[in-house]
Amino acid sequence: MKLAATLFVVAAAGKNKDPVRRINKLRGHAETLLDLADNNTTTSDKNVARAQKWVDKVFADVAKIDTTFPCPSAEESDEVLVFDQDNFCKLNSQLGSALRSFVRTYGCDGSFPKKNFANVFAKRTNRMKNIFSRIADC
Repeated sequence: MKLAATLFVVAAAGKNKDPVRRINKLRGHAETLLDLADNNTTTSDKNVARAQKWVDKVFADVAKIDTTFPCPSAEESDEVLVFDQDNFCKLNSQLGSALRSFVRTYGCDGSFPKKNFANVFAKRTNRMKNIFSRIADC
C-alpha cells in the first residue's frame, strides 16, 4: 500500500500543470463530441450548429481567464481523468466536469474577468452538456 501511494505521489509531482496545454486537450475532446454529434446521430444541422455555438461560447469564456495571475495554489485532488472516446454520453459529462475543474484550478477572484464568472461558467457548461445530451438522447 505504501508503495502504491509513493508511486502516485511521484507521478503527480512530475505532472506538468500547463493551462494552455490542458485547455487545448479539452478543446480536442469538445471537437470529438461535435464530430460524433454530426456524424453518428440523426440530429439536424441546426442542432449541431447550436452545439457548436455553445462550445465556442464556453471556450471563449475560458480564454478570458488570466492564468498568469498569482492565485493561491489550493491542492485539489487532481484525479486522473481518462476520457471515454467511445461513449458519447460519458464523454459529454466528463468534458463539462473537466472544464469546471479547469476554472477552479487555474482561476481565482483576481484572474476572472467578472465577479460571478465561476457561477455563470458552471451554468454555461451545464447548458452545453444538456444540448449534447438531447442530441444523443442520453
